[in-house]
Amino acid sequence: MNKVLPFLAVSLLSGLSAETARTLPKSNRWVFPADIVTEQYNELRAFYEGEIAKAAAARGQYWAGEDWNAVVRENREHFCRMLGVTDPLLEPKPQKTVLAESPSHTVSLLEWPVLPIGNMGATARGSLCAYAVLIVPKSAGPHPAVIAISDAAQSAADIAGLTRALPPAEQTARRLSSAGYAVLAPFFVQRRTFCQPWTEDRSWLFRLGYQVGRHLTGTEVQQVASAVTLLRAMPEVDKSRIAVAGEKQGALTALYAAALDERIRAAVAANYFGTREKAFEEPEDRTLWKHLVRFGDAEVAGMIAPRALIIDGAVPGTDIEIRRAEGYYARAGGTRPIRATSGNAGSISDEAIAALAKVMNPARPTAADYTAELPPERLAQIANTQFQHWQARLRNLAMEAYAVRQAAWQPPVTSLADFNAWAEKKRELYLDTIGRYAPAEGLLEARSALLYDEPEFAGYRLSVRVYDNVHAYGILLVPKDIRPGERRPVVFTQHGLQGKPEDALGVIPNPNADSVYDRFGWKLARRGYLVFAPMISVQTAIDRSNLARRSHLIGLTPQGMEVRKFGRVLDYLSTLEFADAERFAFYGLSYGGYTALWTAPAEPRFKVIVSSGHFNDWNIKTSDVTEGTSFLFHADCFDMFNFNLLHSFSHAEIAMLTAPRAFAVEIGDRDAVVVLPHRFVEFEMNRVGELYRKLGLADRFLIAAFAGPHKIDGHQVYPFLDRLLRGKPL
Repeated sequence: MNKVLPFLAVSLLSGLSAETARTLPKSNRWVFPADIVTEQYNELRAFYEGEIAKAAAARGQYWAGEDWNAVVRENREHFCRMLGVTDPLLEPKPQKTVLAESPSHTVSLLEWPVLPIGNMGATARGSLCAYAVLIVPKSAGPHPAVIAISDAAQSAADIAGLTRALPPAEQTARRLSSAGYAVLAPFFVQRRTFCQPWTEDRSWLFRLGYQVGRHLTGTEVQQVASAVTLLRAMPEVDKSRIAVAGEKQGALTALYAAALDERIRAAVAANYFGTREKAFEEPEDRTLWKHLVRFGDAEVAGMIAPRALIIDGAVPGTDIEIRRAEGYYARAGGTRPIRATSGNAGSISDEAIAALAKVMNPARPTAADYTAELPPERLAQIANTQFQHWQARLRNLAMEAYAVRQAAWQPPVTSLADFNAWAEKKRELYLDTIGRYAPAEGLLEARSALLYDEPEFAGYRLSVRVYDNVHAYGILLVPKDIRPGERRPVVFTQHGLQGKPEDALGVIPNPNADSVYDRFGWKLARRGYLVFAPMISVQTAIDRSNLARRSHLIGLTPQGMEVRKFGRVLDYLSTLEFADAERFAFYGLSYGGYTALWTAPAEPRFKVIVSSGHFNDWNIKTSDVTEGTSFLFHADCFDMFNFNLLHSFSHAEIAMLTAPRAFAVEIGDRDAVVVLPHRFVEFEMNRVGELYRKLGLADRFLIAAFAGPHKIDGHQVYPFLDRLLRGKPL
């Protein structure tokens, strides 16, 4: 029905004409775009890429200061935290297996402990091991040494010539040993699906580590540091002459290791050094939280200065970053980085090895003419052992996070004032976790268009400006029986992933959507509420992860953007004479339940929050290797991961920050989104309920459990909303 009723114009909009009633008050007419989903996604992608460019332009502020050593020291601390390089290493006590002897060299396989399997209890007494190929000249030493790091598509055995995977010209470790060095080539997890079938091995471990403030790249940097310690203890090695050299992914590791470890005299980076403003297009396991705020490759080089840095090969932006790095080297009083070649070779070039020799002064070269091969079975054993060890450690850290959170979350409950003061500090930490966006200020530029004209309410598409070229969108239902001067509560009804506002509202019956959402927006409008159904900014997990990949590089998250969008819609609704700005609520299902939960601590104007079909034990949901609904098993769900989240927040802690406002969990006994068995989630829900009880606010918390699957139920939630939104404001 498209006819605009005179009753709507006169009763609701205070005498405005029927023509004006085709838009909402204080808004301009909106010509709805043909593809709102693509428009919203493109807006956010452009926003994050613009913020990345701004971050790069502003990066110099973190590298200013007259005391260069102090500047580097501070930035190294940030770099360590970003990489999760925070755990003390074990003493490297290697076990050696000789693989080959030639007249000139001995080739061995090393295995040594690096870190304990866990940090608490019995696991702290176990250890995970590093593996490496060691090639040592038989000539009189001590020799300079190079830690040769392969690309993630290769293994240490490949570059040492212990397999037939690479031609001799690309066997970098063997070539360096022929150039007069003792060479240690560490085994790292390769970028492939090998040890488990669901995602690439590196992505699997990266995500496990990300949740507990560790990083796969950081684990490799730690193994390099352990290898440096090991080499320095060997009588055959000159401990003052140790270098790192890598190609592609190995070059990244070499750069980062040299930036943090001043015992490393020189670094060679082949086919990697360049601008990182498009790091979101690189493999997921390279994603670093807040990476581009302080660091590009030039800044990493600045932490290596004044030690030798050899740049080999070319990638996009190599020349730009070298010029920037030269400025840091000048401040450090060192010789500028050496450019070996400008091509993109398959491995480290002969020119780069020659440049390294001028720094490291190896003895006369002797061809490494050994013959040996590591059989595929042994290589598979090494790969599986390494993967299982790191998986066990990172999973143990996730389990230990329960105790870390328990110790940190002891809120005072003797008075509401004491609790609020305590919670405010936790809320600041939470805002750091979801990202601190610039305030959304300026004109609202609201636009609207009539969509529904039903007997009991009218419905409008609504767009509100958040930032320049970023807009919030949703559909607002306005009851027609609002009396002049009356203000009604507003309930946001949030759909799930791959849904749309129309699904959450259910104004026009749709059997598929209604079987999940139960027309809950329509039902709330019929109960007399203003109802706003926002659209989640993107509709697919892949697009959502693409935004997360961009936003995390600058310390932001898509969740934080949703909060900003909701805030601007609240700003607009607060200008409407018939909306009660003291009575806003949020009710979402599935991804909408996720959005409701994560919005709650950050937007205090929502007085009641209902998270339906989402509330979980987030440790299990994001780090369990046996729970089938764990997001580890879903390659396209990177946006479910937040750096170092589990040491500070699971869902119970996020919900606690809603207090003293009202909070409800709606959960079906057959909801497959909730981890099984449900008793884990019940424990987390009861923790929240216990806090509300101790604060004397038991009537503001609800567990709306029902018999049914993943869907809106409403039978307990609707009365909960009625009681809290129609009484005295919270």
